[in-house]
Amino acid sequence: MINEVPIQGYLYVINYAEGEESLCKLEMKVLFGQELTDKYLFSPIDIDPSRSVFIKERLTILYRHETYEGLYEQVKANPLSYETFKCLFLRFKGQTVEYKERLERLKRVGFLIGGEADMYQPKQLLGLTELNGEWFFGTLEPNSNEWVTHENKPHSYSFSLSVRVSRAVANLAVGCDLTKRIIDPCCGAGTVVLEVLTVGGNIVGNELNPKVAWKAEENLKHYGYENVIQIGDIQEIQEHYDLAIVDLPYGHFNPIAPEIQQMIMNEARRIADQLIIVTQIKMDEQLKEAGFEIVEQCEAVKGKFVRYITMCC
Repeated sequence: MINEVPIQGYLYVINYAEGEESLCKLEMKVLFGQELTDKYLFSPIDIDPSRSVFIKERLTILYRHETYEGLYEQVKANPLSYETFKCLFLRFKGQTVEYKERLERLKRVGFLIGGEADMYQPKQLLGLTELNGEWFFGTLEPNSNEWVTHENKPHSYSFSLSVRVSRAVANLAVGCDLTKRIIDPCCGAGTVVLEVLTVGGNIVGNELNPKVAWKAEENLKHYGYENVIQIGDIQEIQEHYDLAIVDLPYGHFNPIAPEIQQMIMNEARRIADQLIIVTQIKMDEQLKEAGFEIVEQCEAVKGKFVRYITMCC
C-alpha cells in the first residue's frame, strides 16, 4: 500500500512495431493531448496502460528529484510499504548510468521499502529511472496484453483489421470521453466493436448480412459482452451518433463499386458528427464530396500493405 505519498504524474513507456509509428503517434496525441517525440511521455492524465497496445508500462511518479541522493532522502523520509515487492530500473536510450550503478541504486532504495522483496511473484512492482537529468521512483504497472486474447476470437476473417490496429482505432474514437455515442455501421464480425467495448466506449454495431451479424454477436458473447449488434442497411439507420467508425468494405472476393463506397461515406455523414475511416487507398476527395473535413490522418504499414486511418469532422 502507499503511505499517503501524493502522485506527481505519470511516465508512460511507449513501444511500437515497424510500420506503426504514425498510428502510435496519433493515438498518443488523442489520448494525452501532446506530440510523441520519443518512446516515452510524461503526463498528468491517468490512463490504464493496458488500454493501448503501444504503452509498454506506466510509472506512477511518487518521488522525483534532480539527484539520486535527493530522491533517496525523499523515500527515506516517507517510505512505501507492501506485503511483497520488486524494484526494477527503467532503461531509456541515452542513459549513462552503468549496470553496476543501476543495481546499487536499486538495492539502496529497495532497503527503504517496508515488506518483503520477492523477485519472482511480487504483489507490487516499483520502478526507478533517470530521464532528462532528473530521477523518478514510484509504482510500476506493466501492460497486461489482454488484447492478445482477442486474436483468437471464435469468428474472424483474414481481411479483417488486425487487433492491434482495431484497438488503436478504438482509442482514436473514444479518446477520453467514454460517453461518446459511437456506431460501426458496417461492423462485419465485430472486431472494432469489441475493441471499443474493451476500452470502455459506448458503441453499436450494424451489419447488413444476418449471418455475419451472428458471428459478431458470438464474438462479443465469447468475451462477456452483451449484444450491441443490429441487423440492417446503413441507409436505414435513423439514430444520430457522435462518431462513426468505418472500415470501408472493398469486396475482397467480389469488388465493391466506387459508387457503393461513396454511398457509405455519404451515409456516415448523415448519421454521425465525426468519422474515423480505414481505407486501403487515400480517399480524401471522396470524403470531401461526402461533406467531411479531414482533421488527422495516419497509416499502418505491414509489408507492402498499407491502411490509411483518417479522422474527419
